[in-house]
Amino acid sequence: MDTPITKEEAAYQAIRGAIIQGELQPGQAVTIRDLAAKFGLGRTPITDAMKHLALDGWLESTTGVGTRVANLDLSDRYAYMQVRGAVEALSVRLCAEAAGPEDLLSLEHCLAVAKLAIDSGNLVRAIEADIDFHRLCAKCSGNRFLYQIYDRMLSQDELVFFRNVSDVDIRVQSHQQHAAIVAAIRSGDPDRAEEASRSHTKTILERLRAERKQP
Repeated sequence: MDTPITKEEAAYQAIRGAIIQGELQPGQAVTIRDLAAKFGLGRTPITDAMKHLALDGWLESTTGVGTRVANLDLSDRYAYMQVRGAVEALSVRLCAEAAGPEDLLSLEHCLAVAKLAIDSGNLVRAIEADIDFHRLCAKCSGNRFLYQIYDRMLSQDELVFFRNVSDVDIRVQSHQQHAAIVAAIRSGDPDRAEEASRSHTKTILERLRAERKQP
């Protein structure tokens, strides 16, 4: 039986979902009172949820100014992705060396979930599967220090994943590149796995570079 979610968790998911769906825009000011009224929840769970959303990077709070939906700084995002890409390359390399049958099944399951979500047009679920995939690669590396660092990095980066929630082509391309990574891991080829991961990162960096040039 699933454990019922708390009011704070419900508030967290409601606010996060509104940001993902574009109901709350980057830079938009939000208040406890307005969010409580919008979602029909009490001020206490909304307050606690907002604190956690700020810690996870979804909201930005400034003393004396208030709280806003986090803005996306593409220059910071580019530098961040360079680091995250390097960690991912190491994680899939170690994964190719250490992954067992159960790990491979889990990775294949992530791919299947993403494919089903893309085919059905549920791009939010596809992005969630994308995040799950990268987190699982780090976990299957067998290096708990790498996993702890990477898990925290992903938690801070989820907002950027959802920036292109409406772009089907990005989701399809990402899924194909993930499949190439899994194929290399399945073959037990660390060099090939690392190269597939670096190619995936290169695609993202090129897209970010193009976005930075846009007016």
